[in-house]
Amino acid sequence: MNLKASELATLTGGELRGDPQLRLSGAAPLETAGPADLSFLADAARAAGAAASKAGCLLAPEGSAGQLKDFPGAVIFTKNPKYAFTLALRFAEKDLRPAPAPGIHPSAGVAATARLAKDIHIGPCAVIEPGAFIDEGAVIGAQCYVGRNAKVGARSRLYPGVKLLDSCELGADVIIHAGTVIGSDGYGYISPAGRHEKIPQLGRVIIEDEVEIGANSAIDRAALDTTVIGAGTKVDNLVHIAHNVKIGRNCLIMAQVGIAGSVVIGNGVIIAGQAALTDHITVGDNTVIMGKTGVMKDLGPGRIVFGHLARPRLEAMKIEALLGRLPEMNTAIRRIKKHLGLDKP
Repeated sequence: MNLKASELATLTGGELRGDPQLRLSGAAPLETAGPADLSFLADAARAAGAAASKAGCLLAPEGSAGQLKDFPGAVIFTKNPKYAFTLALRFAEKDLRPAPAPGIHPSAGVAATARLAKDIHIGPCAVIEPGAFIDEGAVIGAQCYVGRNAKVGARSRLYPGVKLLDSCELGADVIIHAGTVIGSDGYGYISPAGRHEKIPQLGRVIIEDEVEIGANSAIDRAALDTTVIGAGTKVDNLVHIAHNVKIGRNCLIMAQVGIAGSVVIGNGVIIAGQAALTDHITVGDNTVIMGKTGVMKDLGPGRIVFGHLARPRLEAMKIEALLGRLPEMNTAIRRIKKHLGLDKP
């Protein structure tokens, strides 16, 4: 990053107090920031600690000028310092992690019938199969695979080792991190004669605009229809999304989540780490599924759910049936104890 404080104030839409010519070359937490670093204070209640920071420039909440009167560096007051810091980091990222230059590496294998738009990058040992389409500004990293008739949208980026299999599609501004597989076969078998026989998986996967998927995740193609990840959804590392799943817009799905086949998830849903969803259920908009929760039935919108323990099935079902009655049972027991004089210390 190479920005003057005045340029940073313009970038973040904040009000600058201090030297407008101060030049910033880095970003760091309050505790470790130096005179050339930018840092931020999310909460005015921590202003006393921030005053001791050696940061050259501080992004701080509007209305905190009094608490920061002893801070020696420049301060930019904004409505949302954390978001302003994010904008600054995006600027810095362009210098520290620039996108690869357009071009096709000599070792890449690109089919003659693949369609390539302008300003794309195809890295070493990548393979682009017949009928594939790579849209303008897309980046295909080293050792990636783009299957037959697959599509990579404009400005989307596949990090090294990503596999986008036949007929699957990525929208615009999608990010797929290293090792992820899009369009692996769904887990579908039939056992007509005592052995498991594979059901052909003939569908595909569609990833809509501005989705990000972490490393080493797997999203299966549908058996006949389409597995869909809605626009703006962010998927963490090591997540499995099975065939025919439909996920809405702007969801957050965290590490090691497993979503079984034909689940329908609404918009704005949050699924925390290691949660598991059984097949053919529906999760309503804006529901939160907390970590390690097992979901075995439909959830309406706006719910917050937690908890799952493995027990013998009949025992577990009896416990689940009783859980909802625990408050009234507790009330009844307290009344009985009081009646019998057993509630005294």
